[in-house]
Amino acid sequence: MTERIAIYIDGANAYFAQKEALGWWIDWPRFLDTMREGKEIVSARWYQSYRSNPEPEQERFLHHLTIIGFAVRKKVCKQVYDRTTGSHSLKGSLDLELAIDALTEADQFDTAILVTGDSDFVPLIEALHARGKRVVVAATPQNVAVELRQQVGVNFIDLQDLREKIESDKRPPEPRERVVISERPRSAAATGNGGNGNVKPADEEYDDEYDDEYDDDEYDEYDDDGYDDGDYDEEPPNPEDVELPLEGEIVRCRVQTVKKYGVFLDLHKHAKTLLHVKDMNRGFVPDAGEYYTVGEEIPVQIVSIDRTKQPPEVRVQVVTPEMEY
Repeated sequence: MTERIAIYIDGANAYFAQKEALGWWIDWPRFLDTMREGKEIVSARWYQSYRSNPEPEQERFLHHLTIIGFAVRKKVCKQVYDRTTGSHSLKGSLDLELAIDALTEADQFDTAILVTGDSDFVPLIEALHARGKRVVVAATPQNVAVELRQQVGVNFIDLQDLREKIESDKRPPEPRERVVISERPRSAAATGNGGNGNVKPADEEYDDEYDDEYDDDEYDEYDDDGYDDGDYDEEPPNPEDVELPLEGEIVRCRVQTVKKYGVFLDLHKHAKTLLHVKDMNRGFVPDAGEYYTVGEEIPVQIVSIDRTKQPPEVRVQVVTPEMEY
């Protein structure tokens, strides 16, 4: 009998896998053809959330997905007010919809292929395994959660290994100078969204929408009220003289201040240390306060140190528990 497969794509995670890890875009018709080799595709679904109504080129891309055979579910993120903190956050995950679709269709397939690196899908995999289904995760080692990979074992496909078969001819994404490391989820909150791509043609993945979510012009210059430099009588030392860990070194810091775009840490009283939402490895994080609180201790890795600033600015990223040993 021909193996029946169902494909479920977390558009958010697929975007970041291409943008942050692969460095090239996936040609989705080729991807379907590759998955179809010797098998029968009984279902192919794409899940996409976005901050506002999509631009025309984004709509064209979603339409293109339907043309090539995907059933597309999309959702506009809603702004939610937290009465406790007085802050607003965006909610728009389709994790639940994906899980419901997979479980509803379970009788129709033998194998489910999940294109995601999000550990929130571990319970779904457990439920499908209990129903006697094989589950394959397609992602990159850089953006897949440890728990997710452990759950599927040998049934993991590194997208990089499929490059010759599925790479798009479109212009590759602009690289970003950061390392993406999976972090064990701190809560059951959904871990992110994303689009796909940054070129304007109809069949290209979207990029503008998510770059807008993380506007570097807004966040790279940290606002003064986000950093507590204390009341010190002495003159601030020369940035070159401040003793700081080396780049790549892992340290443990406490959260000093929580801002929507990240948290400031107490690495050194004469340094401004930011864990930016981009470096939390949770996909799109609308508000850092959903994951971190003042006083909490976080293991982080030093990404970069800018000693041209007064005080020196330190950028860090989260690390997995395994990296601490």
